[in-house]
Amino acid sequence: MATVTYDSLSLLELDERGKLKPLTADQCMTIFTTWANDHPCARFAVVVLAPDGTDGEVLGWGLAHPDHVFVHLPEVGLQGRFETAGNVLTLLRLTMDARIIWVDPEPDRWPDEGCDE
Repeated sequence: MATVTYDSLSLLELDERGKLKPLTADQCMTIFTTWANDHPCARFAVVVLAPDGTDGEVLGWGLAHPDHVFVHLPEVGLQGRFETAGNVLTLLRLTMDARIIWVDPEPDRWPDEGCDE
């Protein structure tokens, strides 16, 4: 869920009893747009190399957020949310030489320590 920032708080309004009024659709979109701009996600492809390294295949794609990644790998029947791109590679490398190709810059804030791509 989007994090409420100081700027987002200016959208909050109180009713005549001092209770918070529900946000409008436009206010919700403002909060989510600000969050998306402040926390851009990064696209990546997941590929596997042949054992001799002379060929490869695209397994699917992923989307990295600052706190998790989502992958869709139809070639191996895997779809889901992982903590890091490194966790995806760890799983795939049990049986194949999987690699990640970043389409966008890798997120600068996420717990992806020691990911050997």
